[in-house]
Amino acid sequence: MIKISNISKSYGEVKALDNLSFSIKEGSIFGLLGVNGAGKSTILSVLSGLTSIDSGEVEIFGLSLKTELNKIKKISSIIPQNLAFYEQLTVKENLDFFQKIQNGTDESYKKALEVNRLEKLLNQKAYTLSGGQKRRLNIAIGLLNSPKVIYFDEPTVGIDPKSRNEILNSIKEYKKLGITVVYTSHYMNEVEMICDEVAIISKGRLITQENNLINLEKHFLEITKEDNV
Repeated sequence: MIKISNISKSYGEVKALDNLSFSIKEGSIFGLLGVNGAGKSTILSVLSGLTSIDSGEVEIFGLSLKTELNKIKKISSIIPQNLAFYEQLTVKENLDFFQKIQNGTDESYKKALEVNRLEKLLNQKAYTLSGGQKRRLNIAIGLLNSPKVIYFDEPTVGIDPKSRNEILNSIKEYKKLGITVVYTSHYMNEVEMICDEVAIISKGRLITQENNLINLEKHFLEITKEDNV
């Protein structure tokens, strides 16, 4: 389980997270839903140890973020919005490189290839890939350290509908592998498609945590109207 208790984070006078609390069940696909600027990316940065908090507590699978960060990093992976690989290398060269620096296993390498359907693209230069294929390579790299939890920061932004559905379907496979998934989006239909439970975030605060899609849609419409006023 991931337990977030009363965390706050400010950047100067801007409060990115405001006394935020919620929990995530192990082995689930958990959605963070909110408009741009709601605090979703900041939450992922905190959970993955890239950003410190001003106050509060975070516990990930029994490990304290404050005192056991190195252990948490070994079992975690974050897939950023920006592509994080070498364009001039082939798919195989990228995967070989990141496997080495992450101490990945042959089994994790094979799973990363299979789930993201990259077997036929191994010898292709990364810069020649389509937008969706690049996203799949980006995701595959995040699987090489056999993470227990993987964080997705809006991975479908800027790609075509077909590639988007392929990525969403692949994310469902991670649950079958026993990986806990935390997925951020501002698209209601995405979280409806893949998530077991969803937290709606607005201005760094928790609005609701739901597994009831009717209630979820109602709350999301309300905050969307408020933020557009």
